[in-house]
Amino acid sequence: MARPRTSLRFRLMLLLVATAIAFGLGEIAIRLLWNDRPVGELYYQDAQRQAADGIADGIKRGIVIPVDPAENPRGRYRWAPDSTFYLCYRDQARLRRDWLDVQGCVEVRINHWGLRERGEIAPDNKAAGEQRIVCVGDSFTFGWGIPVEQCWVRLLENGLRRTGRNVRTVNCGAAGALVVDEYWWAFQHRFAAFQPDAVIVTLCLNDLLPSSGLCLIGPKPASTGSLLVDRVRGLFLPGPLDLDPGVDWVGLLLATPEADLFAGGLVGDDKPYAAMWSQQAPQGALREFRDWCASRKVPFLVVLWPFLQGLGDGVPYPFARIHQLVGEFCHAEGIAFLDLLPALRKRRADAWWVTPADMHANPAAHLEVSPIITDFVKKTCGY
Repeated sequence: MARPRTSLRFRLMLLLVATAIAFGLGEIAIRLLWNDRPVGELYYQDAQRQAADGIADGIKRGIVIPVDPAENPRGRYRWAPDSTFYLCYRDQARLRRDWLDVQGCVEVRINHWGLRERGEIAPDNKAAGEQRIVCVGDSFTFGWGIPVEQCWVRLLENGLRRTGRNVRTVNCGAAGALVVDEYWWAFQHRFAAFQPDAVIVTLCLNDLLPSSGLCLIGPKPASTGSLLVDRVRGLFLPGPLDLDPGVDWVGLLLATPEADLFAGGLVGDDKPYAAMWSQQAPQGALREFRDWCASRKVPFLVVLWPFLQGLGDGVPYPFARIHQLVGEFCHAEGIAFLDLLPALRKRRADAWWVTPADMHANPAAHLEVSPIITDFVKKTCGY
């Protein structure tokens, strides 16, 4: 006897039911298992390897202290003298960053003068014949997230000492100053005491342009209401760091009113609107540095880091215009200028990050730019 044929309609219904069940199970699974926390989030440990949380806790544990208002009227904090702490990153078992310890941490030692620098380099002990290069900047100068020996500041010293010169670099990065006019205030009150024979000011683009931190985050697509659909769709759509190349992002950021930038989280206490390139504060501070150095016959150099975003072969870099503006300004003002964008542009941006959650420059990025900075210093200073 012939078996009855299953109707096409019935088979389609079964397929739809099975698909709906699979989708529902997938949605439940992703809601239960998906972790939105970025890989490699930063946290801190104190000298006893206990987790520290925020500025108030950092003060209590002796890691940070307030900056004297005479040195920085914006009410900053800086690292406490003679302190030790750890920058730590979650997920080291997955990250396997070879410069971090088994807990995913890197040790930071702060000397008596509040700098991430060797204690034997003091304001009052410069030896006869010693040449000092004072390096001023923020976290990219500090060497955030990496051992200090792998930061470009120390690599510069090593490169210059190989020529037989008694050169010492002084790392004044991330020492109670966050933007360019604050670098100048801190230099006058603290860093100039190290008797520089050359001064390097390192600029990062978040010193100049309103940003979302170390990058500029574009608009995210609206949620569909389904985490599963959103995650699958995200595999094919541009990410929040993949900015539309048809938009003049630099022009837009320079022209946007303060209230709109503040509402969008692009300016605030850490990166105030008054300190941005559009407000002429960086330009004024760089002129002050130049004039101080010129009056003492000390070379003054400016180094510009790109956002570690929009890099890679064939990837449109959205911020080339600000590099051009800074370069043109330095040329017009007689300031030696080095742009690090060409050195970093060929590799994908994430190849240069400390972790996916921390887009500071990793040891590979510092190693890539250090010979270029060294050659720039040699040429400018006549070494």
